[in-house]
Amino acid sequence: MSDAYATTDRLVSAESNVYDRGLDATIALSVVGFALGMVTLVGLVPLDAGGSALTGAFATLLAVVVGAVGISGLASYTGVAPITSQRVRGIGIGLVVSAVSLAVLAVALPVTMATLLGVVLLVEALALVAAGATSRAGVVDTEPNMSAGLLAGSVFGAVGLAFGTVIGGALVGFGSPLWAVVALATGAFLLAVTVLPREDVGSTASPALVVATLGLVVVTGVVGVGWQWNPQTLSGGFTGSAVIPVFLLFGTLLSAWSAAKCRAGFGARGREYGAFLVINLNAFLMVAVMATIVLFVTLKGVGYAVHGITVGALTLLVVLSPALVGAVQFARSPAGTSDWNTGVRQLFRVLPLALVGSLGTVLAGVLLTGSTLRYAFTYVVQVNRAGETIDTAITVTPDATVGTLLLIAPALLLAVAFFRAFGSLRSVGTQSARTGSVRQAVPTAILGLVALIGCFLVVGPSPFGLPLGGTLGFAAVVAGTLAAGALAVLPLAGVLASNGSSLAASAQDEAPLFTLGVFGGLGLLTAALVLQPVAAVNPLVGPVNLVPAVALLGAVASLAVAVLTTAARRGSEETITRRLLAEETRLGLVGAAGFTALVGLHVAVTGVSFTVLGVSVANEGSLSWPMVMQAYIPLGLEPGGIMPAIVGTVWLVVGATLFAVPLGLGAAVFLTEYAEQGRFTALVEIATNALWSTPSIVFGLFGAAFLIPRLGGDESLLAGMLVLGFMLLPLVLITSREAIKSVPNEYRDASTALGVTQWETIKSVVLPAAMPGVITGVILGVGRIAGETAPLILVLGSTLNATNAVDVVGGFRFVARPPFVVNDALLTASASLPTQVWAVIAAGVSGSPQMGWATAFILLMVVLTFYAVGITARTYFRRKLDYE
Repeated sequence: MSDAYATTDRLVSAESNVYDRGLDATIALSVVGFALGMVTLVGLVPLDAGGSALTGAFATLLAVVVGAVGISGLASYTGVAPITSQRVRGIGIGLVVSAVSLAVLAVALPVTMATLLGVVLLVEALALVAAGATSRAGVVDTEPNMSAGLLAGSVFGAVGLAFGTVIGGALVGFGSPLWAVVALATGAFLLAVTVLPREDVGSTASPALVVATLGLVVVTGVVGVGWQWNPQTLSGGFTGSAVIPVFLLFGTLLSAWSAAKCRAGFGARGREYGAFLVINLNAFLMVAVMATIVLFVTLKGVGYAVHGITVGALTLLVVLSPALVGAVQFARSPAGTSDWNTGVRQLFRVLPLALVGSLGTVLAGVLLTGSTLRYAFTYVVQVNRAGETIDTAITVTPDATVGTLLLIAPALLLAVAFFRAFGSLRSVGTQSARTGSVRQAVPTAILGLVALIGCFLVVGPSPFGLPLGGTLGFAAVVAGTLAAGALAVLPLAGVLASNGSSLAASAQDEAPLFTLGVFGGLGLLTAALVLQPVAAVNPLVGPVNLVPAVALLGAVASLAVAVLTTAARRGSEETITRRLLAEETRLGLVGAAGFTALVGLHVAVTGVSFTVLGVSVANEGSLSWPMVMQAYIPLGLEPGGIMPAIVGTVWLVVGATLFAVPLGLGAAVFLTEYAEQGRFTALVEIATNALWSTPSIVFGLFGAAFLIPRLGGDESLLAGMLVLGFMLLPLVLITSREAIKSVPNEYRDASTALGVTQWETIKSVVLPAAMPGVITGVILGVGRIAGETAPLILVLGSTLNATNAVDVVGGFRFVARPPFVVNDALLTASASLPTQVWAVIAAGVSGSPQMGWATAFILLMVVLTFYAVGITARTYFRRKLDYE
């Protein structure tokens, strides 16, 4: 077994196949058990659940596992994300077998969740004993050392000491010294069992004893759901609902470690794999510690924040589509060299794909069966200063209605992603004279539609009482839409009608039709769509709107082209042909996503829903999130939402960023590239660092004493933006200077040698190279200012329960006196998430404390969203540097 462990793309040997698969199944069962431990620890599934509740829980688990493994296997089979590691494949099969077995036991036996968890531990223990005995008997080829080592013995000795302490205290009581004798004897026994035998016995017997003990304690009911232990020396106690999941978590981790050593063949490779596992567990522990605060806030506020959420399964599938594409791309990246841990790397790369696949399978099941997923829970509101418990639920319905925003945003994101991956099809295939004429006519048609849009914007759809919108505008929309539909179908028709020797040859010959059909069709249809509301027309073909119907046709045709080119690529062996077909596939996906976005855009601009085959696109979708989508409108016990505070916080961060980033970046360029490095620049650096270290309350006092009197004398959104901008400015300046300094001087010298001016060098060479560092500083600064409370209380106030969100964009208006452009919305106070959290939790102004925690949770989500935008921008610039 050990010889082949370094090469993970083949089986070890025929006689050890069963041994390896059994260990893979053991590791998979540990993964399932660990997940069940986490689920029961947080109370998603009660330990005393039985009957239909238990069956439903394991049915969901089975759907998740089958979906994850199924999509991963499909990705491997189709070559999207090849999985060559036999360990990963074995663990995937083991996950399915484990989920199926537990689901069958839940249906066939009258047991509770706690009993099944105990059974999982017992099965793990038996598997470890069998693995160790098989190796010791020489049935498989392994390379164990003479002993598992003192380190492993010390660890199990400490575990035995803890076990013995509990057992001794339970049998004789802690008042008698005999408990210490029992503890020492148990620790010494496990130490001896680990150190004295050969490694294959020592590394399996001790974990098996510990895991079996935990399993027996749970199965026999010694520690059951209603079990409690309240030691006199502690102010609190322990309950079965908390202890049993901890037993499972500890037991599954221990058995997974032992099974991994067995799978590696013991010896040096086994210890290396064990050390690798410990290092990763340590990394996960560090991440868990850093995430504790986030998790605490989430647990305190998520119940109130997500009360009453209702969403359609189709909507979630649409939102999930960019994540699926990203997971596929991540899984396709190379796993590294062919060494002993390649399988682990492949496993981690395929995990996001497996997760998205499992979620998609569950949502598809909701749509196909017409059933509803419902997670019921309670939350508390304050009524007359007394807590009132309200029943609510998170519901996923089979509703097939998708909101326009939730359709447009993912579709545009996918279109941009596929377009960025698309290279070029220039000079590929044969272009006929007719195709060239159409290619020249398309820009002219688009310009004509744009000219009509401008004309109707200036004079209106009925100038001088003439119905130009209903005649000329209507005809232009119909003509442009039909032409766009013809262009969209052109690539598919060209490939199918081609006389090429193969599908790959046909797709290659008709390559000019791909760019013409996708880009020309999208351009024409977009212009026709924008012309509709300007001309006040909406062409119909019977009961069907023409524009979205053609957009849907274009999306289907483009997707069909992508499928055909993918099939042709699988059947082609020439490298150049495969690359060209890959470009055509990407272009087809661009068209599919782009035309889908136009369907949603049509509904958004016209307000008329579009329905086909039971699926509807409407401005009012199937998502209802009261906490986020509603203002504070108290109706009895219902607490309403915090939409005005969310909008106010977003505008504060956007305004502060627009104020600070240009100033900070410009100052950094001047101080680094133009100013002479000396005492002045050193003094500026010291002052900047001191300004960044200034307490936030000082900035608030500055805003209250200096800015507010000069901005109308009242608390205002603009004052809050400026104060937060002043707080952000030092960090942007510091990080921008360091990023610009880190750009090698060779870049500047090479640009100067080409005769480029200093400003052109800074603009085209230095700033693009420094941009990732600049964005990092902005990300860190946004994370700070988004949650600042003290300065906002002084300059923005603590408006609570606002019923209207601030309308900054609609507040702009022109006046005849300086400054000629005014915005009353910027000069009025607005609600914000930080001040609302302070008022509800700390000051106790009004509302339920849970509402404050929920607001903190939403604030955390807003900050993480800004982080995501910043990280995406930084990744974009880093990739540009790598490519260029």
